[in-house]
Amino acid sequence: MKALLVIDIQNGLTKKRPLHEFSIFVNAINYSIKAYREAENLIVFFQHNNKQLKELTDDWKIDERIDKRDSDLTIQKNYGNAFAKTNLETILSKREIKEIVVCGLVSHGCVKATCLGGQKLGFQTALLRNGHTNWDKNAEIKKKLVEAELFEKGIKVIEIQENASA
Repeated sequence: MKALLVIDIQNGLTKKRPLHEFSIFVNAINYSIKAYREAENLIVFFQHNNKQLKELTDDWKIDERIDKRDSDLTIQKNYGNAFAKTNLETILSKREIKEIVVCGLVSHGCVKATCLGGQKLGFQTALLRNGHTNWDKNAEIKKKLVEAELFEKGIKVIEIQENASA
């Protein structure tokens, strides 16, 4: 069994300023969610909590353009790495999940930190190529630099088509 980790796609991050290639990003995320559901793999959504993303506010909610269901597992987090001070590792271990695919916001922040955190804990970790983005003025360069850095550290960068069988 595998897990798709969907990081921080919250209104306060998606609707305040334009994200680079947002429609490609949303399509990649939703395609992967669909593939993971069809394969009966685990999907875990994350919501970051801070001054900007205050719990129970509209900014804190998952963007409605993302195919999240009420029944989907959602974990609250306070750190960039989704494994830090959450029960994520326990959840994955109990389900005997060895492989994770990380996607969400933002490329050089929580997504990168979660990829490195998962790898450090021994999970076979991949980053979804079109499934991460940011709003930096050099967003495309920043995405490619993150992908290159993670690849150098042994984290696969996968295309959405490769993930279809999840």
